[in-house]
Amino acid sequence: MIRSPERPLRPAAVRGRRPGPGGLAALALACATCAPPAQNGSVVVSSGAAERLGMLCRWGHGDAEQGELCPRADGAARPARVRRIAGPADALSGPLAAGRPGDHVLENDEIAVVVEQLGPGSGLAESGGHVIDAADARARRDELGQIVARLGAPARQAVYSELATGAGEDGAAWIEVRGRGGAGGALSVTTRYTLGPRDRALVIATSIQNDGGAPIEGLDLGDVVHWGAAAPIAPIAPASAPGSRGEREAPYVAGVGTGVAYALAAADGAPLRARSGAGFSDATFARPAPLPPGGRAAYQRVLAVAPRGDPLAVATELFFLGGGAPGGVAIELVDARGAPLPPLAGKVTLTPIAEGGVAPAGGAAPAGGAAPAGGVAPAGGAIDLWLRATAGGGPLGAEAPPGLYEVGFEGSGRRALGSARVKIRAGEVAPARLALSGAGRLALSVRERVGPAPAAGPAPASGPALPGRPTPAKISLFDATTGRAAAPPLFTLSGDLEIPLPPGQHRVVASRGPEFSIAEATVDIAEGGEARIELAIARVVDTSGHVACDLRQHTARSADAGASAAARVASSAVEGVECAVASEHHLVADLAPAVAELKLGGRLRTIPGDELTSARGGAGLGSVSVFPLDPAAPVAGALRWRDQTAGALLGEVRALPGERVLQVSRASGGGSPLHALEAPRGAPDLRADLAALVGDGAGIDALEVWTGREIAARDRALEELWGLLRASRPVTPTATSDTHGLLGAEPGYPRTYVGVADDDPGRLDVADLVAGLRRRRDVVITNGPFVTMRLGEARQGGVASARRGARGETLSLSIRVERAPWVDARELHVLVGGVANRAPIPLDGARTTPAGALVDEIAIPVIVGAGGGRPPPRLGARDGGGLGASRSGQSAHGAIAVAEDTFVVAIVRGRRPLEPVLAGAPDEILPFAMTAPLWIDADGDGRSLGRAAAP
Repeated sequence: MIRSPERPLRPAAVRGRRPGPGGLAALALACATCAPPAQNGSVVVSSGAAERLGMLCRWGHGDAEQGELCPRADGAARPARVRRIAGPADALSGPLAAGRPGDHVLENDEIAVVVEQLGPGSGLAESGGHVIDAADARARRDELGQIVARLGAPARQAVYSELATGAGEDGAAWIEVRGRGGAGGALSVTTRYTLGPRDRALVIATSIQNDGGAPIEGLDLGDVVHWGAAAPIAPIAPASAPGSRGEREAPYVAGVGTGVAYALAAADGAPLRARSGAGFSDATFARPAPLPPGGRAAYQRVLAVAPRGDPLAVATELFFLGGGAPGGVAIELVDARGAPLPPLAGKVTLTPIAEGGVAPAGGAAPAGGAAPAGGVAPAGGAIDLWLRATAGGGPLGAEAPPGLYEVGFEGSGRRALGSARVKIRAGEVAPARLALSGAGRLALSVRERVGPAPAAGPAPASGPALPGRPTPAKISLFDATTGRAAAPPLFTLSGDLEIPLPPGQHRVVASRGPEFSIAEATVDIAEGGEARIELAIARVVDTSGHVACDLRQHTARSADAGASAAARVASSAVEGVECAVASEHHLVADLAPAVAELKLGGRLRTIPGDELTSARGGAGLGSVSVFPLDPAAPVAGALRWRDQTAGALLGEVRALPGERVLQVSRASGGGSPLHALEAPRGAPDLRADLAALVGDGAGIDALEVWTGREIAARDRALEELWGLLRASRPVTPTATSDTHGLLGAEPGYPRTYVGVADDDPGRLDVADLVAGLRRRRDVVITNGPFVTMRLGEARQGGVASARRGARGETLSLSIRVERAPWVDARELHVLVGGVANRAPIPLDGARTTPAGALVDEIAIPVIVGAGGGRPPPRLGARDGGGLGASRSGQSAHGAIAVAEDTFVVAIVRGRRPLEPVLAGAPDEILPFAMTAPLWIDADGDGRSLGRAAAP
């Protein structure tokens, strides 16, 4: 918890004057008598707030004069104000800044937020009236995506149609928006954004009323935060842990950018329920009982804007808002001889240390106890202060909750020589001095070996003159003693890289996706020294005739992603992605200029697309990707989606000139909306609408069955896929990374290999790729192994037909599994009609290709047309083998007997995670690969389950 319930979490009323210049000592003296917070109604008032140490001005804004800790402020604080953006000078800057003329800026001298004007919303918002930008008032650099009010489960947005502004006598200013929300728009919704004259937090208050004639249930009241360029941090794990995926109870949700950080918490300090994923957090603040006709409900929360981009800034700001009195720390970094060091980029860690068995404020609560009042509890982990190289010198400073801390440092190729402890007290600046080692450096060269592997085995990791050509690569670094990651992975497009590394022994791994071998070496870095190594990787897996595609990626153009176009392109290239679809939310973006600028045109082809996301009663399709599209007009080029039915959306896509792929990704809450087709009851309108949209080449083309690391969702989606196929509704299965960041959701994991006539990315025919997904359906989805399949002359995605009138014809099902040596593949599962017909077939990679890949080849006899047939089961029928299971596929003497039209799929599984190339939960990075279905026409009529055989 942030603090005890009797002390609400609110922006403090700030009184008095800020201190003038005078140095740390003078400041500490001025604050030594700061009074503790006092309760005043529902607002926490801190009488010493004018002198609060830290990020408000002294260290957060980086005054030009090094001796000046805080700009002089004369007189009372200026009132907060509201104005409309008239031109670029009025808007905020930054990678995610979306404010445009007509939007409203609500600001004081500390922070500025932008509320979008009424009308169609940007990003994932269905209307204006939501927060789209937030920044420190001086830096004015936004890194937030947007915050959208969410009502109900499944989530439905508040859609606003009225807006008013005003100011209060206390110097506060506000923006109020009104609209409707909930199922059928039965709720009237009012949201007010209020900012005080010196607050660093925006108060957001939302009230709803049931205007309908029946009670409304399932009213989870909250917000969906799209973090944009800010990385979500986990509040109840160590505060520096990246990401916060999953659902949990938490005191707040937070995101950290490079120069600003954000936290969203309940105004009363109560815990919230948070569901987080890549780039977003879905926070529920209240779950009222069913709302009767005329009934009302309300919830209030605060958005804190911290002027530094690190977890300590978040922890301290929330500590202060909760009524705590922070202290300060001034850290001096010196070398081994005690000489001051110039500004360094890196990470200072403050790890709370229990005093006498009691956790300090800002640290973990003791076992069985509660968090200290006004404290932030990062579960005993370190609170990080991230440093970026800046001009000037002098000590580093920051606010921090009071307590005893151990100080550490990582970065700039240095390590701490011992440790330091610091005791931080409220209203005082505590000095800390930390000695660092000399800076180490690694000069690295990565080359791609061309030709067969050496007879003695893989190419050596290093040598005096390594043959081959420069290649893009990802470099993973580990401490050779502990095995822990020493730094986030690095990218090189040229093959050459210089890396600052602290003294010690390091394991260095070069990779370029699952088609390539990896190369690694262990290197010793001396203090202040430099080491040089060369690594050789090689393309070992033969994927001829297929191009490696990631069919859903995001950049900072999406509200919930933070990667720049250049970073996205580079990250795709180093993972061996050859074709990438830019599927921004409700706009069309073109990554081709970034490809050209980075000189990757021969390695990577990008395709502009559009991801439409809606949970309203119209399309009801959740997330749908459409590509290729024209990027000439980024917003106008996007498709209409609000209040569109599935049929109208498909009609708009098919009316465009040329061919487009329509890929259904998932519905809100997981899974595909196509599950509505399976339900014998419920959603009849949606079922009828969708039923006409799934057919061979006429409707929805592809079903994304695997998204990133969502393994449980993949298993559910595969069951939906089997049901569709058994019901004669053919679709192409696809896998995408849906990457929004750079770590933990790497491009191409998983990926979709699409069969094309020319697999050279530099010459890729996009029309041929579209035809491969829409009609040939020849795909392989994988995060590692490459598996292909043939039955007679047909391969995955095609139709194998028995001779007309033939009974008991035997064909050979040939399955080939190929993998790089670092990729594990242990089991082959053969599914007929979506049901495994036998025990898994063990794989051992017994054969090695000249290039160095491990190969298994399996041949299984298939007896086609044996016995009489029966009509395929309709979707939704259940007969013991799974949803709509077919009785075809019984095994006899090692053969598969097929008596009726069906389909066969090959799935490969590995038992060893994809380390060291990927990091994360082991079950999420286990190797998995699957072919597209291969349809079997058992009666020889040229069709199978709605799929026509090739002429």
